[in-house]
Amino acid sequence: MEFASKLKWILIIFILLFVLILVGWGLSAVARSVFSGSNDKDTSVVVEPVETSINGVSTVSYTVDGPGVASSLHRSYKIDVSSSVVRMRVFSDFGQKVISEKSYTNNETAYSNFVFSLERANATARFEGTDEEDDVADQGVCPKGYRYILAIGDDIRRWTTSCDRTQGTAAGQMTTIRSLFIKQIPDFSALIKDTGLSSN
Repeated sequence: MEFASKLKWILIIFILLFVLILVGWGLSAVARSVFSGSNDKDTSVVVEPVETSINGVSTVSYTVDGPGVASSLHRSYKIDVSSSVVRMRVFSDFGQKVISEKSYTNNETAYSNFVFSLERANATARFEGTDEEDDVADQGVCPKGYRYILAIGDDIRRWTTSCDRTQGTAAGQMTTIRSLFIKQIPDFSALIKDTGLSSN
């Protein structure tokens, strides 16, 4: 009788240990799911083939589009760079009205170095799973933040946002690319003064 009682308690202890192990395993699985930080979107990078090289492109541009607000309060800017001129325009009214503008003379050597730097920053890289339709699907995205749009000639367009780095198609080093464009404009700070826009 005493042996049966001990066996009963041993079985109960084993069952409790088994249940505790199952509960612990379940909790760890939930924790991994919550804290893994996985994104729904595949963020692996695919660099486009050589035929999309920037070499030979006559103009490249970079646009920063501000938050969605009343038309008169909206601000954006665009920097265009070619082998002969660099121009920055600041807009209101969703790009409909130029409120400030400045141009600078450029040359082939400076432009060639600029383009080479863009290539080193993987300017044409795109997120896997995106295509040319996604390259122009930025309207209305990130309405409380900023959209960053890179255009290379007439055929290549990449974009991302301040809301989520994985939004859009731009998989290159967009912070570096933005810095490269801003450095082409000696009066950048003066041009964006009182606009709410910044170099970040």
